[in-house]
Amino acid sequence: MEKLLRLRKPQQLPVNVLGQQKKERGVENERSTQVDVVITINKINRAMSKDFLFAINTDMEEVIISESAKGTNKINYIERIKKSDNEMLYHAVNTLTSITKSSNYDATIFKAMDKVCQLMYSKHKKH
Repeated sequence: MEKLLRLRKPQQLPVNVLGQQKKERGVENERSTQVDVVITINKINRAMSKDFLFAINTDMEEVIISESAKGTNKINYIERIKKSDNEMLYHAVNTLTSITKSSNYDATIFKAMDKVCQLMYSKHKKH
């Protein structure tokens, strides 16, 4: 399934998105027109329609995974993953937790690290 996102103004493009813009000259009036930028996003699986929530239990050395549908306050427990089963995910969630405890908390960095954790967990579920 694909989602189609249309951005009409170049300044709306995120910095990391490479969009192709081109100018065409009209034959009759020789004026410049700008073509809309179209970005397609492949929806990999159902996991992206929900937000996964991550917690870490350092005593038991495990990651606790829960989910919450967007727009709701209901949280559903999914599973616990031992550090020995996915050490990379454990360290990523540990870093995410450290970011929230930092005295100079930065929401942008938190969101980026959360996306890393979301991706790692989605890959973990596939294997």
